[in-house]
Amino acid sequence: MNVVQIVGNKVWGGGERYVLDLCRTLEADGHSVAVITRGKEAVDSRFRAAGFTPGRLPLGGLFDFISPGRLAAVLDRMDAPVVVHVHNFKMARLAVAARKMMKKPAKVRIVVTRHLVRPAKTDKSSIALYRAVDAIVFVSELALRVFRSTLPQGSIDESVLNVVHNAVVPPTAIEPAGKDSGEIRLVYTGRICAEKGLDVLVKALSRLENINGLRLYVAGTGTPADVERLMRLAASHGIADRIEWHGHVDNVWPLIASADIAVLPSVVAEAFSMSILEYLAVGVPVVTTDRGSQPEIIENGVNGLLVAPGDDKALADALRRLASDSAMRASMAAAAKRTAEERVSYDVFYGKILNIYKG
Repeated sequence: MNVVQIVGNKVWGGGERYVLDLCRTLEADGHSVAVITRGKEAVDSRFRAAGFTPGRLPLGGLFDFISPGRLAAVLDRMDAPVVVHVHNFKMARLAVAARKMMKKPAKVRIVVTRHLVRPAKTDKSSIALYRAVDAIVFVSELALRVFRSTLPQGSIDESVLNVVHNAVVPPTAIEPAGKDSGEIRLVYTGRICAEKGLDVLVKALSRLENINGLRLYVAGTGTPADVERLMRLAASHGIADRIEWHGHVDNVWPLIASADIAVLPSVVAEAFSMSILEYLAVGVPVVTTDRGSQPEIIENGVNGLLVAPGDDKALADALRRLASDSAMRASMAAAAKRTAEERVSYDVFYGKILNIYKG
């Protein structure tokens, strides 16, 4: 099978990692893989490091009259079957236009992964696009439910709608980062921005001064203004010395594996968090909010704890429960590992995606 992955974003994020892991797995499984980007070094460098040389197109959207024709020419040269996998509806429109220009359009199947939680658009052009693609993959039940909430009944063939939960590929061996004796390590990994609720986490941590050894490690990047705002907030609450800001970390697995508790205090609806999957993969109990898709993977009191978003007292109470009870942490850690292996393993994810590719 020939698989063309089209990556339209200008920066690296969870969606791009999703594509890279899939490219590696497809190639190892004997399939031919091509990656097309808009030529941004932040994205291309990651694919090149993994052995993939991206092709480049403008990928400019509605008024890009170059990309569809060039993509059609590329696809015409490929042997059937061909799958074009895109990761937003803007790129889906490009793929549909390219297929219409091909000499043999029937050999191409277009698959869209919807990485966001947003309602379907209901204008004629959008409905026509949903009908034109062969499969739409939602990364959570929530993402599908919200999309369906505005979709006119009978407007598209429901069989094209699929849910395939995200998955990650952890390293075969991870050496946890070292830590001091008696330390209880709390870890957050991800973007530093308002929607991730890190201000709530800082306030929650200030409520836990009576727990000896509790330290927060933050690995991720954000705008200087966002980072400085959080550092000032920590200082104003007198806990600046209990937080370590690591910035971007190329290999975050050792830090995650050293965590006693992982936390994702998002105040927006997460489509399906890659960070949570990383925590589960190495057996770390997760404290997160109950908004978004988190309840689809975190069972409250079993492999983690769920709290209301934006509630620093509830978050502090959940962190206190885990930090004060090593037996609870051990039980939840084991359950987290089982969840990763039984429900969201990469083998399960890949098998479902491959079935969708084959139609």
